[in-house]
Amino acid sequence: MDRQRSRYLIRGFMDRTLDPIEQDELLRLIEANNEEDFFEVISELVETSGREEISIQDWTELLSRSVSADQAEPVVRPRSIKLFYRRIAAAAILVLIGFAAYFQLKQDKNTETDTLSSVITPGKDKAVLIMEDGRTVQLDSSLKINELLSLNPAIKSVSDGKIVYNGSTDKHIKYIGTNILRTPRGGQYHVVLPDGTVAWLNADSELKYPAVFGENMRQVELKGEAYFEVTSYPGKKWPFIVKSIDQQIEVLGTKFNISAYNDDDFIKTSLIEGKVKVLNENSQKSVFLKPGQQALLDRNSTRMTVYPADVEESIAWKEGLFVFTNENLYVAMNKIARWYDVDIVYKGDFRDKALWGTASRSEKLETLLKTLQTTGMAKFKIEERRILVMR
Repeated sequence: MDRQRSRYLIRGFMDRTLDPIEQDELLRLIEANNEEDFFEVISELVETSGREEISIQDWTELLSRSVSADQAEPVVRPRSIKLFYRRIAAAAILVLIGFAAYFQLKQDKNTETDTLSSVITPGKDKAVLIMEDGRTVQLDSSLKINELLSLNPAIKSVSDGKIVYNGSTDKHIKYIGTNILRTPRGGQYHVVLPDGTVAWLNADSELKYPAVFGENMRQVELKGEAYFEVTSYPGKKWPFIVKSIDQQIEVLGTKFNISAYNDDDFIKTSLIEGKVKVLNENSQKSVFLKPGQQALLDRNSTRMTVYPADVEESIAWKEGLFVFTNENLYVAMNKIARWYDVDIVYKGDFRDKALWGTASRSEKLETLLKTLQTTGMAKFKIEERRILVMR
C-alpha cells in the first residue's frame, strides 16, 4: 500500500476535499488492503491533526455508496464470505478501528468514567435434546455420551458441538420418534440428520425432526435461526421441507439460511446455493429463490418480497461474526441479546439509529459494547445481565 497516497486520500476525506474520482479510489484502496494498515495511517492522522471531531456520518455516506453499487448489480453471484467482506466489512471495520483509536485518545485526555463494568462471556456450544418420551439431555461438557447412546440408538455420536444421527438406511434402528434440539440464549449447536443433511442452530432456536426419515419425505420444523446444507439424492425424489413461522420451504439439495424468531417482524430466507421453493402460508402463494436472493416475509402485512442480496451476510453468525450493514439498532441489539443471554433496556427512542460494522462473536460483551459505543450511536451500561442503551 502506498502510505503517502493513503494519507492524502484519508486526510482529504476528513477535510471533505476529495472529488468523486478520488473517493472511488479510496474505496478501491479499502478493498485491496488489510484493516491493520489503515489503523496505523488513521492513528497517525488523528494524533497529528489536532481535530476535535471526525464525522462518522461522512464515513457512512461513503460506505452507503459502496453498498448501493453492489446491490444495483442485476445478478448477485454466490461468493465466499471472505470476498464478500472485502467491500462492506473491510470498510466498516475501518470505521470501527479508526474511530476506536480516535475516541480512545479523547477518553485518555478527558478521563471519563467508564460505564461498562461487568464481564459477560459470549455464547458457546450447548443445547438440550428432547426425545420422544419427554426425557431431556443437556448437550454440554457434563454430557455422558455412552448413556445418551444407550437411551437413543438412532444417535451415532456426539462431539465438538455436534450430534450425528445414523443414516435412514440403517435397518437395525428400531427407535422411531421425534427429537427436538433446542439451543438456549447464549448457545449454538449443529446436527447431522439421518439423511446426512447438516443444520447449524443459532442461539435461542429449536429444530424438531424425526429420528429416522420416512421414504417419501423429509420434514423438519424450525423456530429461531438455522443454516442448512441439505443432502441431495440424484435420481430420487425425496424432498426436504422446513416449516417455520407462517411459511414452508421445499428443497431437494441446497444451502440456505432461515431466520424466524418469534420476536422479529420479518422472516428471512437466504439462498446460498441451489434452488428453494418458499410457500407463504398466509396467502398460499409460492416463490422460487435463486442463489443470491432473499425472501422477506413481513409478519404484519403477511406480504412476501424477493430481492437480490449479499446473502453471505445472513450466515456471518455461523462464521463467528456479527455483521451490521446499516442495521436498525433494535434489530442489532436483539442479536447481541440472544448470543450473550442478556436483556436490553432502552433509555430513549432509537428508531432513527442504524449501525455499521463487523465484530467477533467470541469477544466479551464489555469489549463489543465499547467498540459499538465509539460509533456514537448510543451509550451502554451493563447491570448484572442487563444492557442499558442510552443517548
